[in-house]
Amino acid sequence: MTPNTSLHRRVARPAAAVLALSAALFLGACASKGPPPTDALATARAAITQAEAAQAGQLAPVELLAARDKLVKADAAMRAEQFPEARRLANQAEADGVLAERKARAERSRQAAVELDRANAALKQEAGKRTTQ
Repeated sequence: MTPNTSLHRRVARPAAAVLALSAALFLGACASKGPPPTDALATARAAITQAEAAQAGQLAPVELLAARDKLVKADAAMRAEQFPEARRLANQAEADGVLAERKARAERSRQAAVELDRANAALKQEAGKRTTQ
Protein backbone atom coordinates (compact mmCIF):
# COMPACT_ATOMS: atom_id res chain seq x y z
CA MET A 1 0.00 0.00 0.00
CA THR A 2 1.44 3.36 -0.99
CA PRO A 3 1.25 6.44 1.22
CA ASN A 4 -1.04 8.16 -1.32
CA THR A 5 -3.59 5.33 -1.21
CA SER A 6 -3.68 5.35 2.57
CA LEU A 7 -4.14 9.12 2.65
CA HIS A 8 -6.85 8.89 0.01
CA ARG A 9 -8.79 6.35 2.09
CA ARG A 10 -8.46 8.41 5.26
CA VAL A 11 -9.86 11.49 3.50
CA ALA A 12 -12.43 9.76 1.30
CA ARG A 13 -14.26 7.85 4.05
CA PRO A 14 -15.07 10.87 6.25
CA ALA A 15 -15.92 12.94 3.18
CA ALA A 16 -18.33 10.28 1.98
CA ALA A 17 -19.88 10.09 5.44
CA VAL A 18 -20.33 13.86 5.57
CA LEU A 19 -21.85 13.83 2.08
CA ALA A 20 -24.25 11.03 3.02
CA LEU A 21 -25.27 12.79 6.23
CA SER A 22 -25.82 16.07 4.38
CA ALA A 23 -27.98 14.35 1.78
CA ALA A 24 -30.04 12.65 4.50
CA LEU A 25 -30.57 15.92 6.35
CA PHE A 26 -31.54 17.70 3.13
CA LEU A 27 -34.03 15.00 2.19
CA GLY A 28 -35.41 14.98 5.71
CA ALA A 29 -35.89 18.73 5.65
CA CYS A 30 -37.71 18.53 2.34
CA ALA A 31 -39.91 15.69 3.52
CA SER A 32 -40.83 17.46 6.77
CA LYS A 33 -42.34 20.40 4.89
CA GLY A 34 -45.48 18.47 4.13
CA PRO A 35 -48.22 19.76 1.89
CA PRO A 36 -49.15 23.45 1.82
CA PRO A 37 -51.71 24.17 4.57
CA THR A 38 -54.30 25.74 2.26
CA ASP A 39 -57.10 24.03 4.21
CA ALA A 40 -55.92 25.51 7.52
CA LEU A 41 -55.64 28.97 5.99
CA ALA A 42 -59.15 28.74 4.53
CA THR A 43 -60.56 27.60 7.88
CA ALA A 44 -58.81 30.48 9.67
CA ARG A 45 -60.20 32.98 7.16
CA ALA A 46 -63.70 31.57 7.65
CA ALA A 47 -63.39 31.83 11.45
CA ILE A 48 -62.31 35.47 11.16
CA THR A 49 -65.16 36.24 8.76
CA GLN A 50 -67.66 34.72 11.20
CA ALA A 51 -66.15 36.72 14.05
CA GLU A 52 -66.50 39.91 12.03
CA ALA A 53 -70.14 39.04 11.29
CA ALA A 54 -70.69 38.63 15.04
CA GLN A 55 -69.40 42.20 15.57
CA ALA A 56 -66.16 41.05 17.17
CA GLY A 57 -64.51 44.23 15.93
CA GLN A 58 -66.56 46.15 18.50
CA LEU A 59 -67.16 43.47 21.14
CA ALA A 60 -63.93 41.41 21.10
CA PRO A 61 -61.37 43.61 19.33
CA VAL A 62 -58.27 42.19 21.03
CA GLU A 63 -59.04 38.62 20.03
CA LEU A 64 -60.03 39.60 16.49
CA LEU A 65 -56.83 41.60 16.06
CA ALA A 66 -54.77 38.62 17.28
CA ALA A 67 -56.52 36.36 14.77
CA ARG A 68 -55.90 38.76 11.90
CA ASP A 69 -52.26 39.24 12.89
CA LYS A 70 -51.62 35.50 13.00
CA LEU A 71 -53.34 35.03 9.64
CA VAL A 72 -51.05 37.65 8.07
CA LYS A 73 -48.03 35.83 9.52
CA ALA A 74 -49.39 32.49 8.29
CA ASP A 75 -49.76 33.92 4.78
CA ALA A 76 -46.16 35.16 4.91
CA ALA A 77 -44.93 31.74 6.08
CA MET A 78 -46.92 30.14 3.26
CA ARG A 79 -45.28 32.39 0.67
CA ALA A 80 -41.88 31.47 2.15
CA GLU A 81 -42.88 27.80 1.86
CA GLN A 82 -42.50 27.32 5.61
CA PHE A 83 -45.51 25.06 5.66
CA PRO A 84 -45.31 23.73 9.25
CA GLU A 85 -45.05 27.30 10.58
CA ALA A 86 -47.85 28.45 8.28
CA ARG A 87 -50.08 25.61 9.52
CA ARG A 88 -49.30 26.38 13.17
CA LEU A 89 -50.09 30.07 12.73
CA ALA A 90 -53.24 29.34 10.71
CA ASN A 91 -54.49 27.02 13.45
CA GLN A 92 -53.82 29.71 16.05
CA ALA A 93 -55.58 32.31 13.89
CA GLU A 94 -58.59 30.01 13.64
CA ALA A 95 -58.68 29.51 17.41
CA ASP A 96 -58.42 33.26 18.01
CA GLY A 97 -61.16 33.88 15.45
CA VAL A 98 -63.48 31.39 17.12
CA LEU A 99 -62.70 32.92 20.51
CA ALA A 100 -63.44 36.41 19.17
CA GLU A 101 -66.76 35.24 17.73
CA ARG A 102 -67.81 33.52 20.97
CA LYS A 103 -66.80 36.48 23.12
CA ALA A 104 -68.75 38.81 20.84
CA ARG A 105 -71.84 36.60 20.98
CA ALA A 106 -71.52 36.29 24.77
CA GLU A 107 -71.24 40.07 25.11
CA ARG A 108 -74.30 40.60 22.91
CA SER A 109 -76.22 38.09 25.05
CA ARG A 110 -75.10 39.87 28.21
CA GLN A 111 -76.22 43.21 26.79
CA ALA A 112 -79.58 41.73 25.81
CA ALA A 113 -80.02 40.33 29.34
CA VAL A 114 -79.26 43.73 30.86
CA GLU A 115 -81.81 45.34 28.54
CA LEU A 116 -84.42 42.73 29.47
CA ASP A 117 -83.75 43.36 33.17
CA ARG A 118 -84.28 47.09 32.61
CA ALA A 119 -87.51 46.48 30.72
CA ASN A 120 -88.68 44.09 33.44
CA ALA A 121 -87.94 46.65 36.15
CA ALA A 122 -89.82 49.32 34.21
CA LEU A 123 -92.83 47.01 33.82
CA LYS A 124 -92.81 46.18 37.53
CA GLN A 125 -92.64 49.85 38.40
CA GLU A 126 -95.52 50.62 36.04
CA ALA A 127 -97.56 47.72 37.45
CA GLY A 128 -96.89 49.00 40.99
CA LYS A 129 -98.15 52.45 40.07
CA ARG A 130 -101.37 51.04 38.63
CA THR A 131 -102.20 48.95 41.69
CA THR A 132 -101.80 51.94 44.02
CA GLN A 133 -104.17 54.11 41.99
